[in-house]
Amino acid sequence: MISNLFSQFLFKFLTGFFSIVFGFMAVPFVINKEPPKAPDDFTPVLRFAVTSDVHLDGDPQQPAALRLAQLFEDSYAYAESENYKNLDAVVVVGDFATSGSDEEYELFNEIVNKKIKDGTEIIAVLGNHEFITYRDYDASIAYEHYKQLINEDVDRHLVINGYHFIACSYSEDGKTFDSKKDWLNKELSSATKENKEKPVFVFQHPAPFATVYGSVNWGDFTVRTVFEKYPQIIDFSGHSHYANSDPRTIWQGAFTAVGTGSLSALMSNLNYISGDEDAPGESGAFWIVEADADGNVRLKLYDIVSHRFFEKNDYYLTDIAKKSSHLYTWSNLKSLDTAPVFPDGAEITAEKNNDGNTVLVFPNAEGYWETEDYKITVKKGSDEVFATTVVSNYVRADLTQMSVDIDKLDPGEYTVSITPYSPYAKGGKTLKGTFTV
Repeated sequence: MISNLFSQFLFKFLTGFFSIVFGFMAVPFVINKEPPKAPDDFTPVLRFAVTSDVHLDGDPQQPAALRLAQLFEDSYAYAESENYKNLDAVVVVGDFATSGSDEEYELFNEIVNKKIKDGTEIIAVLGNHEFITYRDYDASIAYEHYKQLINEDVDRHLVINGYHFIACSYSEDGKTFDSKKDWLNKELSSATKENKEKPVFVFQHPAPFATVYGSVNWGDFTVRTVFEKYPQIIDFSGHSHYANSDPRTIWQGAFTAVGTGSLSALMSNLNYISGDEDAPGESGAFWIVEADADGNVRLKLYDIVSHRFFEKNDYYLTDIAKKSSHLYTWSNLKSLDTAPVFPDGAEITAEKNNDGNTVLVFPNAEGYWETEDYKITVKKGSDEVFATTVVSNYVRADLTQMSVDIDKLDPGEYTVSITPYSPYAKGGKTLKGTFTV
């Protein structure tokens, strides 16, 4: 039995491994090539919003519940400000609930029914959290719950304004896609046969393994092995909560993958991120996706907390079916990266908060991409008294400076060094200062 299980594991691992290797080999190695910008006359014929990991807990005053409602309001407001005024769909890529309870489903439906307008399709797939209440005795009950309260079909293939949308829930075990491989293949084959050049939008909870930021820790092998055959795919996934303001949350190889972050709290490799002192909580972002009649696609990232778009996360995808046109590869985006630089005259100040802790305040460093993290070292004389690496506030589109709590310090004079690092680990010039407690 053990030998058989090991053989199955080894087979799956090797299948996924070689699929990934050959997927990378199939894509030309491009560096230092700027991706195109959306032209001024870009005219959408399709617009939808996509998010994930809302984690409703049944409380209508929960910050994530308020943000989900705000997503509808802000998306409609944006649509009204454009020539193409429609919002054709809102997609939630799993974990709209925290545990799958009745109260969480009821709150989701209450928000959607109150905020959605005619002409907007709601699409939601089952992530892992919708199964939690039932997993100990029969995870498949989550399917029946979903069918009664959301939609009769746990997996859906829709066509909206000529574009195919394929939404796939977890298998009935709530943690794999083993039973969905054939269905995905069939639907993707059908969608791409109709028009081999046009993008096909795909939605499922965990990212295809080794694609977007967070997918090595939280990704899925099965969907990747399916997607490798279809360069037309633009896939949206969640699960990791990893910050979608990080450029690594868009990836192109044998297909295109996009991470959706979270409406409840965003993360990085280090920890939760908030942009203020109350981590986690004060962060959330979602994508506005637009497509024109020729199959060109624009992705615009929206900060739900500050109600504005992120300037550097505006991506334009063209010739999606041609792998040679895929410029959002890891290697190309890394080659464009530059070390972050603090602004001229930047200074570090120190102040005490209500708890008596020292808080360092300093301006954001900027590079080609936003700074991902800062390495901070504080010394008293020659003795190091504090050292840490903190995630930047790049999950917020409105914050221009960092505030870092370094705990209580004894009275005296201190020196501090702060080094910024880009998402691709390029270190900038260290900012130094002194302060007295």
